[in-house]
Amino acid sequence: MLNEVSRAVAIVGVMSIATASVAQDKLSKGDKKWMEVEVGPIITAKEIAMFQKIDKGDRKLFKELFWMRRDYKPGTQDNEYRDGYERRIKAANDNFKSRGRKGAESDMGKIFLLLGAPDEQQLGGSAGEGGLPDIPAASENESANEGTEPSRIPGVSGGGSGSSNTMRWVYNPNPSLGIPDGLGVEFRQREQFGYRLANLDAIEEHLEEIKSRMIANGAITYSLDENGRLRKLDDKFDPNSPAKTVLSALRNTGETSTAIAFTTTPSFFLASGGEIYVPIDFAISEGPTSDKLTFFYSVEDAGGFEKTRAEEPVQISKDAAGRWRYEYPIQLPPGLYTMYVGFLDTTAEVHGTQIIDLEVPTLEGDALTLSSVLMYSTGDPTDEINGVPGKAFLLAGYHFKPKGERVYKHSDYLTGVLNAYNYGLAGEQPNLTIQVSFFKDGEKRGQTEESPFAAQVPQMALTTFDIPLNIPNFKEPGDYTIEITVTDHIKNEKLTETIEFVIEGE
Repeated sequence: MLNEVSRAVAIVGVMSIATASVAQDKLSKGDKKWMEVEVGPIITAKEIAMFQKIDKGDRKLFKELFWMRRDYKPGTQDNEYRDGYERRIKAANDNFKSRGRKGAESDMGKIFLLLGAPDEQQLGGSAGEGGLPDIPAASENESANEGTEPSRIPGVSGGGSGSSNTMRWVYNPNPSLGIPDGLGVEFRQREQFGYRLANLDAIEEHLEEIKSRMIANGAITYSLDENGRLRKLDDKFDPNSPAKTVLSALRNTGETSTAIAFTTTPSFFLASGGEIYVPIDFAISEGPTSDKLTFFYSVEDAGGFEKTRAEEPVQISKDAAGRWRYEYPIQLPPGLYTMYVGFLDTTAEVHGTQIIDLEVPTLEGDALTLSSVLMYSTGDPTDEINGVPGKAFLLAGYHFKPKGERVYKHSDYLTGVLNAYNYGLAGEQPNLTIQVSFFKDGEKRGQTEESPFAAQVPQMALTTFDIPLNIPNFKEPGDYTIEITVTDHIKNEKLTETIEFVIEGE
């Protein structure tokens, strides 16, 4: 059965897809050139998406944050990364120019701006010679993921010696840069156009990973405030802040604190570019002396590289059960991660910390796949499209407040929401249905009718379920299980998810 939220989702969900891009301010010519040309070789896909969607009045601040994130010596007056990048632009313009195009805008120039000169240059199967002026290499104690300039070898040019229409730049293995097995960049000479990149499809993921590892200050983020505006600079970037001190000790020692006790429940939804949107529900059971805390975290991948980090003052709120709650959104590629996370109460000078193993699933593919099943207490309409700190569980124009403890009364409704992915289309139309069965002690107590998804279009499929618990099927208190069965009638595929819950006696 569908309640008012479910019916509205069917309308708002489709509208959100159509209006999401319209809400963005159009880039000016200057901003478009900055994004595509001036920093095009080093800006990440995430940053491009953020730059395109933020308010046009925030783009100057975005550019400041962009360079601050890459400043691997923030304690100095200069931004060494930006200075080095500008020197590379000059060198690229001098050595890779082709007809009608600046050297820094050529394919070779773009690779050079990101990676520096290769460790080996192969021209027609042999090492090339050239005369590119030397650029100071990074010192031995500076790693590439700290934003330094990768070491270069003199003698890289846009043409080299010999006569060949192919060239290969070889970069030695560099795990800290995200290329543990090394990288080969292939160019092919095209008449009047110079050397053009020939194997982009094969190395595109590597290049994106390298761009992300050039971000030295993960604590500097493009977070939005409650009005959807980019947060201004403040003292949260202080490298000696109390929260950063606690986070550093947590990462170094692995010792957690329960002075502020909380549980962490992540959910997983498909985002753009194959990445996974991970809204996290934090339930705080004891410790805070007020509703104003400092939230901080760091996420490392399996190789120990920090993917994202944040520290910011937050306001927590109480749910219907009287427990403090906070929501926070992050976005990650599929994979295994370690999350170091905590809350700091500066008034009482206490903190709570945890170390979480985070397994982010792959939701793209050929087979029917489901998001997490989010059990929620209420669903409130909102004009916001993207999740923000404090309001992370945004789906199809609604903010769903997660119900972390699956304990219900007979007077409650059992409500949940989920997305489906990789479903079939017939004439651009999906055909997905959901059915919910309920069990107690292994005995089936009933089921809902098989019903179509609340919203299903080629770009999105979402549905909710809303089951009253005051019916005879649930008259006995105790432990229950529901089985959620999603069927794709076009691909003839079926998936089942199981949820356990408890009904308390009155």
